[in-house]
Amino acid sequence: MAHPIPLLAAWHIGPLILDLPWWILAALLAYWAVVVVLLISDNRKPASTLLWLFTLVVLPGLGLVLFLFFGRDWKVITARRHWAEGYMAAVRAKMQPIYDRNAAAEATFEERYDGTFATDVSAAIRRENGSYPLPADSVEIFTEGAQKFARLEQDLAAATSFINMEYFIWEQDELTAKISEILLERMAAGVEVRILYDYIGSISFKKAELKKLEAAGAKVSADVKDIFKLNYRNHRKIAVIDGAIGYTGGMNMGQEYIDGGVRFPTWRDTHLRVTGQAVAELQKLFSLRWFEVAHEDLLQDRFLPVAANGSGAGGVLTQLVAHTIEDPWEAGRRAHMIAISQAEKTLRIQSPYFVPDQGTYDALINASLSGVDLKFMMTGWVDKKLPFWAAQTYYEPLLRAGGRIFQYTGGFFHAKTIAVDSAVCAVGTMNMDIRSLQLHKEVMEWIYDAGITAQLEEIFDHDLEQSREITLADIRAVGRVTGFRNSVARLFSAQI
Repeated sequence: MAHPIPLLAAWHIGPLILDLPWWILAALLAYWAVVVVLLISDNRKPASTLLWLFTLVVLPGLGLVLFLFFGRDWKVITARRHWAEGYMAAVRAKMQPIYDRNAAAEATFEERYDGTFATDVSAAIRRENGSYPLPADSVEIFTEGAQKFARLEQDLAAATSFINMEYFIWEQDELTAKISEILLERMAAGVEVRILYDYIGSISFKKAELKKLEAAGAKVSADVKDIFKLNYRNHRKIAVIDGAIGYTGGMNMGQEYIDGGVRFPTWRDTHLRVTGQAVAELQKLFSLRWFEVAHEDLLQDRFLPVAANGSGAGGVLTQLVAHTIEDPWEAGRRAHMIAISQAEKTLRIQSPYFVPDQGTYDALINASLSGVDLKFMMTGWVDKKLPFWAAQTYYEPLLRAGGRIFQYTGGFFHAKTIAVDSAVCAVGTMNMDIRSLQLHKEVMEWIYDAGITAQLEEIFDHDLEQSREITLADIRAVGRVTGFRNSVARLFSAQI
């Protein structure tokens, strides 16, 4: 007669379980039943469901710990709590006056981009994030930390009302010492200062300067401290000054973003400075995180840009997109996918890492196969070995489809940008890897302007001068051992 649990019998575990006291066996059976029902009810991808079922059933103790830290579907959990819809409706109500007084900007956008992929990108962002196109009085692109931080220091020193800063990493070094002194001076003049940093991203750095700022009156808080959410970090970089000036992009708060630190000869990054009505969206995004962490409402008129003179039809059209692990749409990722899928001529994409999810990867391959001139650039200097190794397993299909891949060798490369058909571009914090595309809190500033897009494309071309192109010959030259190592790294791509 066949054993009633053949798989367990094969592993010699069945008899052990059947010999357990009845109450332990009953508890295990109840646990397995709950696990099966809850996981299947989440409607995850079948492969993910089967993997977690196997882990939780075969390893009840360890599997449960792993699931709590890495496996919970926060999109499903948030939806079941039914609070997000009402919360976002309240946020939209507070932002509506901004959108209303800039309605001419949306009309300009529709007139300029009607019938193009840009309208689809914008519509998706509106539905997913509730964010509308807003005009920026100015948009500046920084490719060097020295330029960006010198400009930021000037803006901080001139602040008269408030300074809100949110960074994934806040170090303690030469740069932060300068920033801290400016903030202390501004607080003495009555300026409000708030600082939000990611708990895990900044955990290895000393906090003496931040504590000094807090003692002087700054409001300082770590973000994402929930023990079960430590795997899902706040990767955003945002600064808002007086509701009039905003920054976002790839640079964290640290000296290495200026000079490369002890590990790299240089640091190549991309960051934005925007002014005008567009700053409202950066303030909104900061406010959402600050409210959750500090329970202080910053979506008030005094924190938002003052009404601009004129109709709001001028300026550079921008639209902010952001996502978190709790969001159902992964809005930043989907905006990229829509733009990539509908590109007709050119795609220029930069990211230090290349470990895409399947949907984004398919979009890139489809674009290349359809004849789009796609060039992707990543770092050639290694800061994290596992994602660098994993990236190499994605090269060959994209190259065979007609895409081109470059590794920047002039220093560590950390820019996160995309330029589409020389018409529209985006700069922000989202890497082309699974963690950024699906797990982290990210932000991208989409810019609907051919002139700014041309600047970004010129920067890309300049970066090519310090880059090495990866070819199919390079792929074929990789040995079997190295190839296997890269494939193993790919298995852990969601956790690196």
